[in-house]
Amino acid sequence: MLEIAGTPFGRSRQQNRKGNLMQKAVWCTCLALSLAAATTAASAADLAGSWKGGGTVRFNSGSSEQAHCRATFSPSGKSAYDVSATCATSSGTVSQTAFVRGSGNSYRGTFYNPDFDASGKISIAVSGRSQVVRLSSTKGSAVIRLSR
Repeated sequence: MLEIAGTPFGRSRQQNRKGNLMQKAVWCTCLALSLAAATTAASAADLAGSWKGGGTVRFNSGSSEQAHCRATFSPSGKSAYDVSATCATSSGTVSQTAFVRGSGNSYRGTFYNPDFDASGKISIAVSGRSQVVRLSSTKGSAVIRLSR
């Protein structure tokens, strides 16, 4: 180690302490940001489990109904989920299944409702512990907000 005037690289001990503290502060900040990013990515990608909520179903006839739904997401591959959901409206209760695939906070796929022989597209936008599900088919559409 090169020493000039009794200190490494010619800096005073006080300057060395400040430099060491600065290095530690930068390192701690980088570590905290890395951990926060990893935690956010992991939680955003994990849809597995039960969700519940509600929204609006719009039929091609022009009428609409409020729906209350429960959905279960089961992992079925890398960034893919099988979905089973039941929704109740004033007209009755229906069940549907879906398969979605995605990354980060966005998922897309297809759904099928055997009660109405309706199939179509599904998209999901996840934000923390909630998600917005959009369904569309030739028989109507729906926007459902689910949370844990």
